[in-house]
Amino acid sequence: MILAFVNPEHTLLHPDAPDEFARVASGLSALLREAELIPVTGLDEEGLLAVPAVFTSWQVLLHGAVVLTPDGLEDPAWRRLTLETQAAQEQAMTLAAQAATHLTQLGQLGVDVEVVRRNGLPLLVRVTHPHGLPLALDEAERGWREWLDGGPFQTDLRVLRTGETLTLLPKELTPDSAVNFVLSRLDEQPDLTLGVGTFPSDVGFLELCDLTIVPPELLRRDPATEGDED
Repeated sequence: MILAFVNPEHTLLHPDAPDEFARVASGLSALLREAELIPVTGLDEEGLLAVPAVFTSWQVLLHGAVVLTPDGLEDPAWRRLTLETQAAQEQAMTLAAQAATHLTQLGQLGVDVEVVRRNGLPLLVRVTHPHGLPLALDEAERGWREWLDGGPFQTDLRVLRTGETLTLLPKELTPDSAVNFVLSRLDEQPDLTLGVGTFPSDVGFLELCDLTIVPPELLRRDPATEGDED
């Protein structure tokens, strides 16, 4: 059995797919045809429906906060851990959302700030620009990191930049911890685990796999110059 842990964003799915991406996505789909696909993504259940692939095994969603079993239901043990984290970080997440709103108004960045709630509690804060302007997201990211740096929530929250989306969420919720959990729950150990991803924030779960498929720019990245992606 071959297990492929895949972040479908910018691998199997791209919002504005150029011809070159379509070629790579088609080739990757063919390569993974014999593998059991497990998505590891910041998407939720609805967002995953847009991916042109069939996922019938475990699923790791919302940056590791949600783990779905092969039956399509939330794993109860992982759900309890996420709920405990949400309750512990409720105040921090609320203040982070307020800070993001203040920063965008102060700098007139024109970004949208969304608080994603799950089970009645804030889970993450998502910042996007309606036209995908990278400079606006750069400024929002800089302001958010400065707000966190040296503040009371520096050890509790982390900022992720994945494509045209900026996300802030509790540090305890990570894709690699969720993938580790999934591996521990398998009835049969795989012959090979393959990891596929394009973002620096994917590195944690990719390192748990036997082999990885990544773009050249991820290999060239300098960890010393990266932000808090872990």
